[in-house]
Amino acid sequence: MAKTDDRPIDVGLAALKGKDEPALIEWWKARFGMIAAIPQDIARVGALTPQLRELTRITDAAERRKLTRARMIAFSQLPSDQQRLVAEARKKAFTVDREVLEKDQQMVDEIVPTLDPSVRQSYPQP
Repeated sequence: MAKTDDRPIDVGLAALKGKDEPALIEWWKARFGMIAAIPQDIARVGALTPQLRELTRITDAAERRKLTRARMIAFSQLPSDQQRLVAEARKKAFTVDREVLEKDQQMVDEIVPTLDPSVRQSYPQP
């Protein structure tokens, strides 16, 4: 029988469990800034996808919801050029790991109605 590897895909994200929303938002803003600074499209996709995989592996639904909500709020606070680059990477990630992105989008769809209208408007759709 094969042993499953349950180590975190994204150690930085895994370490956020239990943090408050302001800390999560700041972490996501910093992470998105680093992703946006990557010069190649495919590399940005490669940087974003493991984080989304890690989020979908979180079994505590409330914790996953909190992390996803903070991600969405952080995204809305980015400069427009960074938003565009991260949104493009997320859209392209659907071709890399459709199952993970669909699972993530399901959570996003649940959270969107609970957000401030300015956050709702800025968050990209697939």
